[in-house]
Amino acid sequence: MADRAAPDSTPPRSRKGGRKAGPLAEKQRHVVSVRLTDAEHERLSQEAERYKLSQGEVLRSVWRKRDTATVLPAPPTPEAVQQLVQLTGMAANLNQLTKLAHLQQDQRTGATTVLGQMHQLLKQLTGKGA
Repeated sequence: MADRAAPDSTPPRSRKGGRKAGPLAEKQRHVVSVRLTDAEHERLSQEAERYKLSQGEVLRSVWRKRDTATVLPAPPTPEAVQQLVQLTGMAANLNQLTKLAHLQQDQRTGATTVLGQMHQLLKQLTGKGA
């Protein structure tokens, strides 16, 4: 009788976890070593940092005859970063105005002002504005 499982026990589950394996063709299984001069290594490091890629991804994009600048947009300028921060703050203000509007308080003037400012910033960020 010791061989039998208790009637209320559950069947054993597979303990395999994690991400499912992708197709075999997509796996990067081969390692290639490349020797670089100090200047070449510095340039590779700068490209990888600039586009927020690994050094291997930068080399693969060049090998595939793709320019990294065409694959990814250039990193934002400090002015664009400042505008995005300002836009985030305005979005928070707009959310607060929306909450007040749901409480039946009239906030039309404030909402119109914030929306106008956001529209101007978005036009500047996309290069379509003055």
